[in-house]
Amino acid sequence: MDSTVEFKIQVGFELVQQYGKDKIEKIIQDYLNLAVLKLSKQDMLDELAEIDITDSQWNTAREKAWTEYGSKYLFKVSA
Repeated sequence: MDSTVEFKIQVGFELVQQYGKDKIEKIIQDYLNLAVLKLSKQDMLDELAEIDITDSQWNTAREKAWTEYGSKYLFKVSA
């Protein structure tokens, strides 16, 4: 079974003449890619709401991550 869904988008002929089929297709594809990112972001935010930050395992994991990767986010500022 195919796991895709097909949508039909109608674009006015004048618009195609003005900007070209390839440019319009690229804009539509870029918009769809952005929509997928937004949906993924919302899924992640929904999952974050389920995290109990007072849980001891969460605190242990957070501390371990900071110890291992914190240096990537720290930098010195010289005046």
